[in-house]
Amino acid sequence: MSNLPPIVILRLRNMTAIDATGLGAIRDLADEVQSTGRTLLLCGAREQPSQLMQQSEFERHVGKENIVASINDAIRRSNELYSSQYASDARWQA
Repeated sequence: MSNLPPIVILRLRNMTAIDATGLGAIRDLADEVQSTGRTLLLCGAREQPSQLMQQSEFERHVGKENIVASINDAIRRSNELYSSQYASDARWQA
């Protein structure tokens, strides 16, 4: 995981459905990403996965602001995050 950028975007556009096990796997990924000082953004979730994330309070786990509708929104959010949290940190400089 050490070779990942500071902001990881997980596109969910092709995931038509998810159950508690799948949501748990995404939660585990989020925990792993966050434990390394990175941020996980989720984007493009369809109706069923989006509803399950809301019902299970998953949004509170990764931050509601880090679950966005589209890849364009995710890129915008990543730019905001990078500018405010990562740009001045030497470990994230290329």
